[in-house]
Amino acid sequence: MSGIGHLFEIGRTGIRAHQQGLATVSHNISNIETKGYSRQEVVLEAASPANGQEASGVRVTEIRRNVDVFLERQITKLKEDVGRLDARHNYLLQADGALTEGDSNGIGHGLTEFFNAVRDVGTNPEGAVQRTVLLGKSNSLTDEVNRAAETLDQIRRDADGEIGRHLTTVNGLATEIATLNDSIYHAEASGGAAHDLRDQRQVRVNEMAELVEVSEVEMRDGLAIMVGGHLLVSGNHANTLVQTPDADNAPFNDISIVRNDGTTLSITSRINGGRVNGLVTLRDTDIVSFQDRLDRSVAVLVNEFNQQHEVGYDLDGDTGNLFFSALSPEAPVANDLNTGGAVGTSVAVSTASSLTFSNYEIAFTNATTFDVRDTTNGTTVLSGQPYTSGNNIVFDGLTVVITNDSGAPAADDVFTVSAHKGAATDLSVAITNTDDISASSTAAGVPGNNLNALALVDIHTARQSTLGSTTLNDYHAITAGNVGSTTREVSFSLTAKEAETEQVETFREGVSGVSLDEELTHLLSFQRAFEASARLINVADELLQTVLALGR
Repeated sequence: MSGIGHLFEIGRTGIRAHQQGLATVSHNISNIETKGYSRQEVVLEAASPANGQEASGVRVTEIRRNVDVFLERQITKLKEDVGRLDARHNYLLQADGALTEGDSNGIGHGLTEFFNAVRDVGTNPEGAVQRTVLLGKSNSLTDEVNRAAETLDQIRRDADGEIGRHLTTVNGLATEIATLNDSIYHAEASGGAAHDLRDQRQVRVNEMAELVEVSEVEMRDGLAIMVGGHLLVSGNHANTLVQTPDADNAPFNDISIVRNDGTTLSITSRINGGRVNGLVTLRDTDIVSFQDRLDRSVAVLVNEFNQQHEVGYDLDGDTGNLFFSALSPEAPVANDLNTGGAVGTSVAVSTASSLTFSNYEIAFTNATTFDVRDTTNGTTVLSGQPYTSGNNIVFDGLTVVITNDSGAPAADDVFTVSAHKGAATDLSVAITNTDDISASSTAAGVPGNNLNALALVDIHTARQSTLGSTTLNDYHAITAGNVGSTTREVSFSLTAKEAETEQVETFREGVSGVSLDEELTHLLSFQRAFEASARLINVADELLQTVLALGR
């Protein structure tokens, strides 16, 4: 009896084990198209003999989740790189379009047309037609410059807005990961498996990595996620990322993490991957460098042309006329790390001929002493200068005023100064009457004298020291070339990273993906084993009936 009863037990274990195998194979087949799903397999082993000798059938030791942690980490990192490059690339294409030259449009074309019109006035200084054309070409050039400046500024605003939307998505993913952490913890604490939950969590991690750089650490209570060196997810708790005003980069925003105690900490500079990092780089580095070059070239045009135009005489014999609206530098911008109470009040052009169009920093060594550094050339302009609130700080053709507001400046406080920032946006033609165009070099020479007009023409081909000894057109061509080369460089890098990601995901499919052919083979194998186990029970039952019949 005991021997026949043992056959029943072996058959029962076979049915149970192979039923689990059928269920697992069915689960794999049903999830063949599920994003991030990792193939599961039943691991069988011989059951321990009841008395150390007799066979006891089979048992399921585990349902194994086929996953290569190294490949998963690689994919996460590649998602960060692809997201970062793709975000930059999308907007760089727009910037490239804004500064690309066409056959009949573009800033370079506008400059050439403008100076050709100046040359025509030099040919016929009293001609009303030539003067009208010059005024029209001036406004056309202004429109081209303003349009490019507005496009670049709009790109920065759009990037800032997109950062905010991505942070909202990241916060939602962080909450989902925290919830999954809790579910996984409770499922596994009770002895169960949480393979599907782990797959879902990894999908969320990769989605987050496409947006921000993440660091993962497996903890007892779940996966801890760090962003910018700070915990975003820990166990079943998720912090949040928010945008906070960036004082020295208005109207744009920093990225900050809201910690458990409700305080916020800026982590913008510590996010080194994902779409958010790509957008920050685009907003605060790529576009800013393009804007700086555009503003500088426009400021040099305005400064040089106005200086020469002011010394000439118009058809009414008047002198001192500005052709373009005068440069209007922005007030000094306080670094957002400043701890003192001083504020930037004003920047004015005091000596136009002395302007260098570099970027400057006024750096305080203490409350009463400052240095002025040329950050474009890396030189010190003024050193150890005494500071008095409201007094003029004069250097390189500029007069700068900084005043104490809530207090004096503190050591290491920095203010940035530029004579050309915003020049492209502000560019406009000051004159509206063609008679005010100053073509003559003397009052007595009006209307036939053309010497001042010829001097204005020479500005077009003059190598400007403030533009690195290049002409206006050449400088702009280099600027447009820089945009194009940056765009191509990012495009090449993006293509390479996408190809690498595809390759690694193919490797992952080889480890974790579901093969329909393999699963159908396993399905048939488990089905036959199940049927054989059931047949074994039938045989045992027949044997038992035979033994019982012998007893009658």
